[in-house]
Amino acid sequence: MADKLTTFPPDKVWNCSNDNLFSNMDSNLKVSEWLGGLPHRDRNIVSSLSKALVICWQIWNDRKASILKNKKPFHYRFFTRAMTMVNDYFKENSSHLEEAGAVAEENLIKWQCPTSPYIKINFDGLVSNSVAVGGFVVRNWDSKPILAGALNLGFVTINVVEALALREALIWARRRNLKYVVVEGDSKLVIDAVRDACDVPRNLRSIIEDIRWCVTNFHDIKWRHIFRKTNFVTDAIASVGLKRKDLCICNACLPMEANMAFLFDCNGTGYVRSYSL
Repeated sequence: MADKLTTFPPDKVWNCSNDNLFSNMDSNLKVSEWLGGLPHRDRNIVSSLSKALVICWQIWNDRKASILKNKKPFHYRFFTRAMTMVNDYFKENSSHLEEAGAVAEENLIKWQCPTSPYIKINFDGLVSNSVAVGGFVVRNWDSKPILAGALNLGFVTINVVEALALREALIWARRRNLKYVVVEGDSKLVIDAVRDACDVPRNLRSIIEDIRWCVTNFHDIKWRHIFRKTNFVTDAIASVGLKRKDLCICNACLPMEANMAFLFDCNGTGYVRSYSL
């Protein structure tokens, strides 16, 4: 997508900027190759890659709009409009970026790697058009996926599908002989029910008993309730179940539908709850 932003050579578009980040772009490089070489991690300022990606997205939207209106694309107008949008965006969020630097890591909305030898299981469920699907992903201390799964459960409630997704994840983790586990999910009810911190709803009792039995097969297991926004990779994996009737298991990789979410999750720096786009 990045290499097809405009009908003009990329360097003519980016040279409209006074910013050295863009004006020094090598005309022989594809935009995607250039983006791949930009710095993407900086705890104190917005990274060059973040700026470039937001501008790319805005140019792409303007390009689509011009095609729909049968107007000839004008790259300078696209770029200035994109720069205005990006300036407004970072002006709006600059205070939040400064605040994020002072916020404790556990208060940021971001997936956190487990500490070796622990692996981390994330589970999730969703209901779309009355069809319930669940998903889970198991990742190691380097963020690398060990396995992922998606299952179509038909017509059940969201609490049931969340519990079934967790049970399936634990079964597969046990099959892989994983012993030290951190479990994260955005269903507080399911996590509290497993930990015996609340009354178990009648429709979950048999599933929760299965989960508690699975837990006895691990040397140590830790439980953590997280924000739904932190769980978006697992949500993307669960959505695969809408397209399949049988259980889908991916070994040492993720379903193609979740790859973009996974890359964003790995490269992102996290954000506080008030961060806006």
